[in-house]
Amino acid sequence: MSACQDFLDETPKGTLIPKTVNDFGMILDNYSYDNYIAYGQSLTMIMSDDFTIPDDKAYKFASWGINAYSWADHLFSVSDDEDCYTNFYHVIYLCNYILNNLDDASDGAEFTRSYVEGAARFHRAFAYFNLVNLYAKHYDKNTADTDLGVPLMLEADPNLTTGRATVQQIYDQIFTDLNKAKDLLTEEKPKYPFRPGQTAVYALLARIYLYQGDYKLCMEAARTAREQWSKPYDYNGYELEDVNPDFGIKGYPSNRWEEADIICYKGEGYGPNEEGDYNLSEDLISLFDKETDLRWKLFITSYPFFSGDDSQGDTPRTAFSFPNNRGLNVGELYLTEAEACARENEIDDALYLLNEVARNRHVAGTYQDETERDPDKLLELILDERRRECICKGTRWFDLKRLNKDPRFAKTITHTLYGETYTLTPDDNHYVLPIPLIVISQNPQIEQNPR
Repeated sequence: MSACQDFLDETPKGTLIPKTVNDFGMILDNYSYDNYIAYGQSLTMIMSDDFTIPDDKAYKFASWGINAYSWADHLFSVSDDEDCYTNFYHVIYLCNYILNNLDDASDGAEFTRSYVEGAARFHRAFAYFNLVNLYAKHYDKNTADTDLGVPLMLEADPNLTTGRATVQQIYDQIFTDLNKAKDLLTEEKPKYPFRPGQTAVYALLARIYLYQGDYKLCMEAARTAREQWSKPYDYNGYELEDVNPDFGIKGYPSNRWEEADIICYKGEGYGPNEEGDYNLSEDLISLFDKETDLRWKLFITSYPFFSGDDSQGDTPRTAFSFPNNRGLNVGELYLTEAEACARENEIDDALYLLNEVARNRHVAGTYQDETERDPDKLLELILDERRRECICKGTRWFDLKRLNKDPRFAKTITHTLYGETYTLTPDDNHYVLPIPLIVISQNPQIEQNPR
């Protein structure tokens, strides 16, 4: 690991060059934040309708977090690196380096050549999927060939500059990588959750098909992944150490990448809040049964962040115990398939999947299975469950973008801070994030998104 980190620190200076399959495997195995391989974005978390910033908590947020909360035209200045854009392209650079040099690498005992190639392709696809959903319009098959995506880089050349590929070109590359990865990654459940296996590939494919609106392919990919994995973990296996979740949870792993239901781990990196606690919006709070939903009892707290604070001065917030995986999870997988089933009128399957998740998230014996058979009403129930299940997973912003295309779910969001009210309409240009100013200053070939 230390040799791997030295390489990461020196590239592209080249003082330490990996040459073996094992060297490449070590790069992919280093899930620490400094390596970014296990990076999952938290840039848009505070931009969504899930959270609010109380006036007395604004001091905790970086300036870019406040800019994100108010949907400013630009989140960072021209002299600031934007971690999200930079980190995902760092992952792409590492994967490109591995894929460009793997044929000439000597074999190793710990990692197979097929695993290294498959994992590199998976991580590159994951990075590009996030980038194209952050910095480009939502996928539309009618305009994807002309909509601007993000730069498509497949060579590990730090001096290479290029303009923006189309949205379709980015998705084509994502599918090329994942279709190869699913044949290369033959192991379904790798030893460590930060290593992608075949199940992770199918789960990511299911997510992508859902966002493209290809519900039949979504169901196929999700079912394959689900059949390879275990059912959602029963949260009744956890127990609070005390009344405040901040004090700990019995049965909860100390290593965050070992959380239950992780198919592939992606950490959050550095979020906008230096303390890491986020106050839930009233809109999200209203969706919980606070007496029976274990996600509320285990991971949300109204206790003050500091012991000397007014006990009534805090609104419900994420606790220290809150799951931080920005990767792929069993709960999301089940609800992705449930949504596709509801949209394709496969009601029995949709109900089974919805109830399987919800039953394992409530106090034992308190959850009554949902029986709604009207497809539209059932779809609403599934989307609400998805929102409860996927807090802080990095997907809510993407969900808002796709659901805004449907008049039934289009939503206007308002944020308030220091007496100012900010409004985001469903067709607002700010749903597409600006390309970082520092990137455009260094590469004039890249066209900025409309503000």
